[in-house]
Amino acid sequence: MSNKGKIYTRKIIAQILELSEKRVKQLTEEGVIEEFSAGNYKLLPTVQGYIRYLQAQVADDDTSSNYSVEKAKLTRLKREDAELDLQLKRNDLHRSVDVEFVVTNMIVAFKAKLETMPYKIVPSLISLPPGKDPVEHMTEALKDAVEEALNELSGYDAMAYAEDGYADPDDVTLGEA
Repeated sequence: MSNKGKIYTRKIIAQILELSEKRVKQLTEEGVIEEFSAGNYKLLPTVQGYIRYLQAQVADDDTSSNYSVEKAKLTRLKREDAELDLQLKRNDLHRSVDVEFVVTNMIVAFKAKLETMPYKIVPSLISLPPGKDPVEHMTEALKDAVEEALNELSGYDAMAYAEDGYADPDDVTLGEA
């Protein structure tokens, strides 16, 4: 007689599947496994039914696991978004359009200083004070004009980034991250 035809009691099936007799009865009521007759089961169909049941459980767990993973990702993204908003409000982080605006203005002002530099220093180069070395005088005039132009680039203003006024200029210094 083949295993498919062998009939076992609920107690033996419970031992084979490592379940309680009560759980075997529940699985029977749920339609997972079939009784051959009252309290008796065919081995092969019973084991196959239980295996299909376990496979379905694993598939359901994978679906809920994917949901949990996606929910965790969403929660993490919401937290990161809140952290970025807080950094913006504290003026620790700046939007790229704000940085572009401020840097562009600084560079335009620097360019304007460089373009007007010759017109500002030529008169002082022409009028040499009596008794002063011409090279030293020209070097000083050029150095002063270059320094004035470079000051345009060092004119960082923290409030220029704080469109909503969250930044306290006393709390923000150049180079802080």
